[in-house]
Amino acid sequence: MEKRVLGAFGLIILTWIGYYYIIYPMYAPQRPAQVDRVVPQGQPGDFATGDDPAGAYPPVETPGQAFDAPQDATGPSFDAPPDAAVTEPGRTPPPRIEDRPRQDVAADSWDRSERVLFLPPVEGTPAPREIVVENQYFRGVINTMGGVITSWKLKGYRGIGGEEVELVPPDRESGPDIVLTTERGPRSTRALRFAADRDAVVLGPGQSSGSVTLTADAPGGLTITKAFVINRDDYAVDLQVRIDGGQDLALGSKYYLRWGGGINVTEQDWDQDLYAFRGFASLNDTVIDEDLGTEFEDPRPETTGETHWVGVRSKYFFTAMVPVDRKARGYRLNGRPVQRPQYDDRQIAVELSMGLASPLVDNFLLYLGPVHYDTLESYGYGLEGAVDLGWTIIQPISRITLISLVWLHQFITNYGVVIIVLSIIVKILLFPLTHKSMKATQGMAALQPKMESLKEKHKNDSTKLNQEMMKLYRDAGVNPLGGCLPLLLQMPILIALYTIFSSTIELRDAPFIGWIQDLSLRDPYYVLPVLMAATMLIQSKMTMKDPRQAMFVYIMPAVLFFIMMNLPSGLILYWTMINVLTIVQQAFQNRFFPVQPAK
Repeated sequence: MEKRVLGAFGLIILTWIGYYYIIYPMYAPQRPAQVDRVVPQGQPGDFATGDDPAGAYPPVETPGQAFDAPQDATGPSFDAPPDAAVTEPGRTPPPRIEDRPRQDVAADSWDRSERVLFLPPVEGTPAPREIVVENQYFRGVINTMGGVITSWKLKGYRGIGGEEVELVPPDRESGPDIVLTTERGPRSTRALRFAADRDAVVLGPGQSSGSVTLTADAPGGLTITKAFVINRDDYAVDLQVRIDGGQDLALGSKYYLRWGGGINVTEQDWDQDLYAFRGFASLNDTVIDEDLGTEFEDPRPETTGETHWVGVRSKYFFTAMVPVDRKARGYRLNGRPVQRPQYDDRQIAVELSMGLASPLVDNFLLYLGPVHYDTLESYGYGLEGAVDLGWTIIQPISRITLISLVWLHQFITNYGVVIIVLSIIVKILLFPLTHKSMKATQGMAALQPKMESLKEKHKNDSTKLNQEMMKLYRDAGVNPLGGCLPLLLQMPILIALYTIFSSTIELRDAPFIGWIQDLSLRDPYYVLPVLMAATMLIQSKMTMKDPRQAMFVYIMPAVLFFIMMNLPSGLILYWTMINVLTIVQQAFQNRFFPVQPAK
């Protein structure tokens, strides 16, 4: 959580406590689906297919010369440099990461301490093309050059410029790339040209799943097969990897499944999106959460241990690789900053380390979708661990609050109204405690004359003064801490709401009224923060009658306005409503339960 936000909540707590126990008593009372999946079985290619209807997505031919193996790479020479980079048809990439060509980034393996070279394609392999895969949730592109995903657009979400959210950065290597270990060092299959058994997999009505199988031969008698299975009602894709042969390569004891491109910036507020960029791994049932790519660092070594999955997330979206049949032997997470003309970016690479024996068949689940708790939980692999629900002590409150918001949204279509209703419910639930709190602070105010007398009487003996004060509280039946509890109970809810608005997909692009079209973002015109500060001012004026405290009355709302003005508008709406309801309750308390002078 941002230090600025922690500071704001800390200031709120200190303000409330000081307000109730230093100033208030002196003047007047105040209140303060498990997903049904098709998992590959048997040989790649033995799956139900969803063919391209009426040739809607013809194969796209990419200039073959761009992918040709280097002229000096002949026979089983496995140290060939990568081929020239290719701009994929129909996509205009943004400025390059650096001045050097894209393929050098991969060949240098910035996320590794050792250099990774490409296995060159064998002579006579087909020219690269793009395979479209599509269901009701996404439209993806798999390039037969390397058999990797080069585009993945989510249909239900809009990103920068109102376009469909694109999860794959267009100017980077993506994945899943297979990196083999050999006696001569690691070798990537990114430059191999795969043959595909179909041109597209487009799932229409009545088609539950479909697959495309890609096969590539490499020098040394090696054959790599990737089978992608698309399910109609699912963000995830099933991947089967088969490795055959390769005796001449002297393969090592493991291989890596690598996602090197990270995840794309999708939000208008780049800084907020990049702030949430993180790498994840599930190691021995513990979720590892790494803030990567804020500065240049040496590549991190592989972490060994039973690994359940690895992934990369942005503010609202997540990509993950999950070994299905067996656990990985380890993982690697690395990141680096990227300078762009418009904004600073981050690139995060993640890898799974898998045991290798030829022939080998491994099944994986690839998730490319929103950070949606229930969806991630439904897969049963613990992917929901990537959802930021705050500190451990706050997580149950965040979960209950999120469930409440989603449940209310079934009946109320406007999330802003849902937040207003939630604030009313919370206020009703806390009403008994708040009422007792106000009575306690009223009692403290009524005791002020006696307290002043005791202070004068024991002004030179602080120990005796404290003893007499506690006796006074006991005799009057007043709990000096009674006024703080309802306020402290509000703080976990405020923190939980901040976490929900900042990191879960449910409230992304949720409009309220007029100028507020996204409750997860700040109010663009600061109307709600002004209303929040105004209600705090009114609340203070209702309880502070001494002119000597006028400065405090005005300063605190102003300070909190500037601290909180850029927080999610949904959070400010909730807080403003709590203030309004507190004002109503305070007026009720003053009318029907006025301060009675101490006897």
